[in-house]
Formats: sequence, structure tokens, C-alpha cells
Amino acid sequence: MKILIRKWNEMDNDLLYDVMRVRQEVFVVEQDCAFLDLDGLDRECIHVMVLEDRKIAAYARILPYDTDGSRSIGRILTAGSFRGKGYGRILMEEALKAAGKGPIRIGAQVQAMGFYLSLGFKRTDDEEYLEDGIPHVKMILEGKNEEL
Repeated sequence: MKILIRKWNEMDNDLLYDVMRVRQEVFVVEQDCAFLDLDGLDRECIHVMVLEDRKIAAYARILPYDTDGSRSIGRILTAGSFRGKGYGRILMEEALKAAGKGPIRIGAQVQAMGFYLSLGFKRTDDEEYLEDGIPHVKMILEGKNEEL
């Protein structure tokens, strides 16, 4: 297993292709969400990857600091063949370290809410919302989890 944390300009063409491919596999094909994944934000993000056998097992991107000092982590995924093996937890622990100071916000799929609660995230409100037809909730990690 290998952890990669890269800025956009630190990724070579092959790694960038692999990132875009796994995001399309999970979000567009598997979850049947027709949306513009290439939203213009990737150049400003920090990209966190867990690689196993030279394949992306898990991925997330960290967006730049917001005006309130918070950051968001998004496009969080574990590739299908790597699920149930702990890669998601490893990914999120590394992403939280890489995100640095400030509250961390995520839009969590409702079915994954328990996982994020186990990392110290809390719901910000009781409202669920649909994103690409999938129920989500807003969550926040107020302070650093000292165990990470």
C-alpha cells in the first residue's frame, strides 16, 4: 500500500488519468450520476490517494480554505474491488492530516454517515438533501482528531 498526496501540477499524465477514471467508474457509472465531474476545481485541490498494486484503491480531494477558515473534502471514494478492506478509513485519516487546521466539511452520503461519525464528524443540521439523486447530509469535523 502506498499513500500519495499531490497537488494538480505534481501529478503526471498517467496518475491524472487514473484519478479521473476511478472517479468516473464510481460516481458516473456505478452510482449512475450524470454530472460534470470535471468542475474546474481540481487544479486548486490537494489530491489524496491510497494505492494498492499500483491501482487507486481510495481517493479524495481537499478543496482550498473557504473564507470562514474551513475546508471541504470531496469526491471521496473507495474503488469497488477494494471496499471492505479498510482503505476508506486510511484515506480519510490521511486526508484529515493533509487538510490542516480549521473545521473540515463534507457532504456525506446518508448510507456512509456512520463511517464519518466514527471519524469524529457531526451532522450540521437535520436536513437531508439530494445530490445527483442520492441522499446526503452536511457534516463537520470541528477540531483535529488527536488520534489521527
